[in-house]
This record gives sequence, C-alpha cells and structure tokens, in this order.
Amino acid sequence: METCGIVSEFNPFHRGHQELIRQIREKFSADVGIVAVMSASFTQRGEPALCDISHRVRAALKEGVDLIIEIPVSFVLSSAESFAAAGIKLLQASGIVRNLAYGSEDCDAPELIKDLATFLSDETAEFKLSLDQNIRQGMGFAAARQAAVSECLHDKRAGAVLANSNSILAVEYEKAILRSGKELATHPLPLYHKDLFSASKIRDLAAEAVSGRPEDSKANLLRLLHPYMTPISLSELISAYQEQEAVVFLHHFAPLVHSQAIWQDREHLAAIQGMQNGLADRFINHLAKLDSKLSAETFSDWLESIATRAFPLSRVRRALLSAMLNISQEDTQSSEPEFLRILGFSKRGQTLLAYMKESASLPVITRSADWQKVTGRSGLLQKDLCFTAGNLWISCLKGPHNLEETRRIIRS
Repeated sequence: METCGIVSEFNPFHRGHQELIRQIREKFSADVGIVAVMSASFTQRGEPALCDISHRVRAALKEGVDLIIEIPVSFVLSSAESFAAAGIKLLQASGIVRNLAYGSEDCDAPELIKDLATFLSDETAEFKLSLDQNIRQGMGFAAARQAAVSECLHDKRAGAVLANSNSILAVEYEKAILRSGKELATHPLPLYHKDLFSASKIRDLAAEAVSGRPEDSKANLLRLLHPYMTPISLSELISAYQEQEAVVFLHHFAPLVHSQAIWQDREHLAAIQGMQNGLADRFINHLAKLDSKLSAETFSDWLESIATRAFPLSRVRRALLSAMLNISQEDTQSSEPEFLRILGFSKRGQTLLAYMKESASLPVITRSADWQKVTGRSGLLQKDLCFTAGNLWISCLKGPHNLEETRRIIRS
C-alpha cells in the first residue's frame, strides 16, 4: 500500500482540507493510506482547539484520513520550525510513511522551496549578518528574514515565498527532511481557495454564531458555517457544541493570568518556552493593564498591546499558553518527539497501524499500558504535558467531562 503523510491541525476540518485529501488520492490512488500528524488541544497559532480532539479526529477520519497521530504540545506551542520538525520526525518514525503532501501558495515553484530549505538549513555568515542588520533597523523577524534571504540569494521571489504562511511551513518541512538525513518524497499541492476556506475565518464565524441567545446557536452555526465546512465536519462541530465540548477560545483561559503564581514570578516566567529576550518582562509590565472583566475583546486587546514587531501576536499567544502549562525553554529546546500517540484510525488505518507496530522507531501508544514503554526524562515530560494540556482545555468546559488520561482512540 502506498502511503502519504500530512502535518495538520484540522481546527476545524473544512472544504480546503477536503480538497487536499482529494488531490492526494488523485495523485496516488484511491487506495493510498493517508497518515496525519495533528496538534491536539492547542494549536501552532497559540490558540485552543475550537472543539474537542475526538470530534476533530472523527471528522478527519470520515473525510478520508486513515491514521492520526498526536504532535506533542511542547512542539505545537513552539516556532514553525519546531512544529514542522516534530511533524516530520513523527511521520518518519512511524516506519510506514513514504511521501509527504502539503499545501503551498508557491506549489508551482517546488525547486525554489527546496532551494530555500537547503539555504536555511545551514545559514551562512552573510545571511546571519544581513538578518541581524535588518532587525537592528527595526524590522520584525519575519520581514528581516525575507529581506536577508532575497539579498543573499539575489532573488526577490525567494523572500516572497517566506511571506506566505503555508509556504513557510513547506520550507520548514523540506528543511526538517534535509536535516534528518532520511528520504521522504515531497509533493507540494495547490491551496483550494485559501482566502475563502480559512480556518481562522471559520473560527471567527463560530464565535459570532454562539455570541447571541443560546437557543439560537445551533441554527447560527449551520447558517454561518455551511458554506465553508463539509456536512460531516459541521455535523461534528455542532455535536461537540451540543455536548458542551466546543466552542473554545483563548479568552476562556484568561482567569489563569490572575490566579496562577507564575504571572507574578519574573524569573520563572523568563524561563518559559518563548518568553526569552524580554517577552516575560512585557507580560509582567502589562499585567496592570489587564481589565478585570476579562471579556473576549479586552483580553484580545491586552495580548495585542504586548505584541511588537519583535514579538508577533502568534508568539505572544504561544508563550502565554506555554506559561499556563509550565513548559520551560530548557526542557524543550533540544528535544524530539519520544512516542507515537494514536488518536484515531479507519479500517484501512487499522492495517497501517499493524504495520507501524512492527516498523516504528518510537513507542506506539494505543492503550494505557503502552505508556510504560516511554522512559527517560524528556519522554515522561512529553507524556505528562499531553495530559496536562488536555485537562487544561477540558477545564474551561461546562459540566462534567472525562480526564484526558481516559481518552479513547476513535475508530471509524
């Protein structure tokens, strides 16, 4: 069986994801096994998942994904480079994935993406000097890197690629494969109406749908989201909402900024992943400006007041969640994923999973007893964070819910 991997978030699964799955099956065959590595309770944008993991997994499986593996949260709440590298490591460690597909704004320039990955995988002294000079001139990191790449490669198109969010991840995937020294064939695919089928837009509409009278929320979700989500994924989202397992946003965690001791401890906060180079100081210095009402609008405004060109809003949000989860920079800066936690599989995925258990280079976790295979400080820390992150997400839900430790694999 031919296999293809994707690095995903499905937050939520929408028509653009459906098109990606269709393109993969068209490229290989209807029988290709699709393996996704996926963020769980929190995402790389520094936001909580819109709905519970199980509903996101179930929607993806029903839409054609065969096997889904969790990306540990410490990598999700890190840089795009770390997130991409963790995704590639997990796919390679599965022992069954031979291809990688990804959507890119620059899919018509695959060689340029690969050239950028090669260049950035071993940064030259000239590039580092140019990058530093650009930052000193007041550019944010992203703009400074784009300018430095264009200058060093003498190609404005190269810098333009790094202005596109999906192409940035594409470069990071290619870079991670290069650095791994292991082969993984890559297939850039066109994005399907990116501006229309945007997960960010869908989340904004979901927030609007549930902002009015509770009795109108289901109808509002159907009315606002049906143009963007597939019937299956929208049904799962509405089911999650009815079961009080959605819709979750970052401001729901705002009370922790007032209740957790870490927000009063400058030294501890500075040791948290993403809080380096003065971001911890900005958080503490802005605490007094946080409105005690903690509404969605005031909390969003507060986070935006902390963000600067040096500290983009996505990094601010990731650092915030890393602090809430007590993820330290020292514990994560040189680590790699230590296990393959299975979140769900289809009938075809069950066959893939059987092969994976024979060929994987990391422990495969399908039941509680399998956690005994995870040893060493780094692996145990990643395991604990899986549960801590899941339980933190669950803590903002209404009514009783099972702990993350009891989550069952979704079978479709």
